Amino acid sequence: MNDYLPVEGAIKEGDIYSLLYNIYKNSISGHLIVTSGDLEKTVIIENRKIVFASSNSIDDSLGNYLLNQKVIEKDIYDRISEYIVKHRKRFGRALIELGYLNYDQLWKWVQKHLQMIVFSLFDIKQGEYRILINPEQDIENIVLDLDMLVVIVEGMRGFRCEDFFHRKFAGVKNLYASNTRIIHRLDLKPYEIHIYDLVKRQASFENVLKASELLRFDTLRILYLFLLLEIISTEKKNLHPPPKEEDQEENGVGKSAFKSFEEALKFYNMKYEMVYKVLSKEIGPIAFSIFSRAVEDIMDNLPHYFRRIKLTPNGSINKEFLKSVWYHDFDKYAGGFLRGLEEILYAEVYMVKKHLGVDQEQQVLKWLMRTGS
Repeated sequence: MNDYLPVEGAIKEGDIYSLLYNIYKNSISGHLIVTSGDLEKTVIIENRKIVFASSNSIDDSLGNYLLNQKVIEKDIYDRISEYIVKHRKRFGRALIELGYLNYDQLWKWVQKHLQMIVFSLFDIKQGEYRILINPEQDIENIVLDLDMLVVIVEGMRGFRCEDFFHRKFAGVKNLYASNTRIIHRLDLKPYEIHIYDLVKRQASFENVLKASELLRFDTLRILYLFLLLEIISTEKKNLHPPPKEEDQEENGVGKSAFKSFEEALKFYNMKYEMVYKVLSKEIGPIAFSIFSRAVEDIMDNLPHYFRRIKLTPNGSINKEFLKSVWYHDFDKYAGGFLRGLEEILYAEVYMVKKHLGVDQEQQVLKWLMRTGS
């Protein structure tokens, strides 16, 4: 799978993970439809949450699910089946009308059934997908509220294709901790955090495998999960690192470069707008979602007053954000303020590299160097 995320394409075993992550990363809302032969499964995504799922397979029907889970017996299943044909009712409604489930039980088991369909996507070994952006749809009464990252993590825990992981790590020499802030959102198991800690201590891929308390396959599985979610990387991210406090004067970033918060923001907004133009020219309106997500992802690493920033349609930061620091002493807070602005620029340049490639990234960096850093 790639970061450009075509609206349709072929998928092989394991591709569904990167497909879901790219949908999440690009903040796409709509229907993801996956087909394999005569089988068709659909998940509905809104604001990075999976809210509904359906399948055309009789094996995935609510009745069969409840039968397999021993919630109902075969005679009840047959009775309900006759009832829904005769009265043209949905299976869940018939269960209520005939008194086999109460409302609490209905909501519980229907949501469990929908989750089963969602996680069954990971069992598809070959097929095709297409994405319908914000289609018209009937509103369902019983829905889900599944965080897509949580779904990816849980799905990966059951993925068992060893060849897939060997292909993904072919030629990898080193691993580096990268997107650390996302760790706390995933409710990871202690043994999964153990693998992340090894990456932080061991840059060598082989050393991580040797030091792991887990079996080699499980270590590879967790490493791939972290690689997919960009928690770790196969290369160091040193595109545009923020200056250290003691280096500010020497690098021309700090008290000697600007006289006020407003002047500093104006300078960096010029850079943000330029980088945004490069990205939006190539990939269109989705660039705004990518930029917004890039800033959101690093928010935990920025000073607290950056929580108020919002992006304008041209990719710059709104000036209302300055109200958070106007009453601070510029000389005292300039270092942290500038490091925050620099970190945002770093994240945006990385998006150019990720979506447009190294050549475009290098052109952007050359422009930034000519305009000063």
